[in-house]
Amino acid sequence: MQVPVSYGLVIDNSGSYRALLEKVINLASGIVDENKSGDEAFLVTFVDTSKIVLRQDLTENKGEMRDALENMFIEGGQTAIVDAVKSSAVYLSENARTDPDRLKVLVLVTDGDEHKSAANIDEVIKILKDAKIKVFVLALAEEKVYTKVIDRLCKETGGVKYSPKTRDEIAAAVKNLTSAIRTK
Repeated sequence: MQVPVSYGLVIDNSGSYRALLEKVINLASGIVDENKSGDEAFLVTFVDTSKIVLRQDLTENKGEMRDALENMFIEGGQTAIVDAVKSSAVYLSENARTDPDRLKVLVLVTDGDEHKSAANIDEVIKILKDAKIKVFVLALAEEKVYTKVIDRLCKETGGVKYSPKTRDEIAAAVKNLTSAIRTK
């Protein structure tokens, strides 16, 4: 059964994504384009802990989300994936609609290369489970995807990791993901 979803796009904007930024914007826009009536989304970008930025508040407006995605930019810094997920989970649990069937999801777009988070992954998984937030990951990389953190986030919250490489695989991953995040 498909139900409304409140979700956050949590997107790596660290230096390792410099060559992938256009692809990431297109992929994330494809996710937003699939929003159904009643869905709401927000955008967080991250590099290190001091550069975790809420670029778009929760909104039903696809245009606002697309504009926020188009305004992303790459910065240097030590990637803090766990801190970005924690910050996004807290924001989602405090701001999402609370209708009974609504699902809460974080869609993390990263290569998984965690460097510098202050938060402990066990603590973050507890926050996610307590708030009933699933983590889905689009693992994209120029060279290597680091799976340790992202596999654990998906497995322990009931989410799924997608590792598309080609344009066709990316399109299929977006289609599968947009269906999976709305399925109870």
